[in-house]
Amino acid sequence: MDSYEYTQIAETLTAQDMKGTGAAGQPIEYKPMFHEWATVQPGMICLARKKRTAVWRQYTAAETAVPVIACAAGLALAKERNFYFAGVARSKSVRDPDDGVGPKTDEFFTVSIGGMVTILNTSGTPIHPGDLVEWCLATDKGTSSSKRMKSGPRRVGIKIASPSSPKIIGRVLSFAKNGEPMDVLLKQ
Repeated sequence: MDSYEYTQIAETLTAQDMKGTGAAGQPIEYKPMFHEWATVQPGMICLARKKRTAVWRQYTAAETAVPVIACAAGLALAKERNFYFAGVARSKSVRDPDDGVGPKTDEFFTVSIGGMVTILNTSGTPIHPGDLVEWCLATDKGTSSSKRMKSGPRRVGIKIASPSSPKIIGRVLSFAKNGEPMDVLLKQ
């Protein structure tokens, strides 16, 4: 996880910021704790920032490691254009609650960038084999446009894509209702 991204996310988001609709005044999402934000489980969609200018030459792992995020909490819908699909997490990285001193270590995890992966259908609708899917920052379905479900930090989600979308991650291989796992063949 890219801890520098955590320092740049907003403290609060309104419905207007998060989904592009709703009232602009009332905050509906707050910045999560770092250990919640940085935890990654297998099947989570990972994004990397476009045009990253940081130099990582002094680190041995920099040859194969890319700073990514899997949490969309604190990111407004307008920020989607600043990220690209980096892959789907294959291994987990579970962070401990912070002791006030800061993160103890960088914890690496592996990411699938091609082939078949199993991910969760977070689109809110059933997805059928052959459908194209794309990543998105705002997929939560609340009771109204000014509320969202409070089941932990908001994660990068998926939705059905049009063939011309620049955010396509792959083609679905199995049927899945909302909240069920499904197989996806990643686009290369």
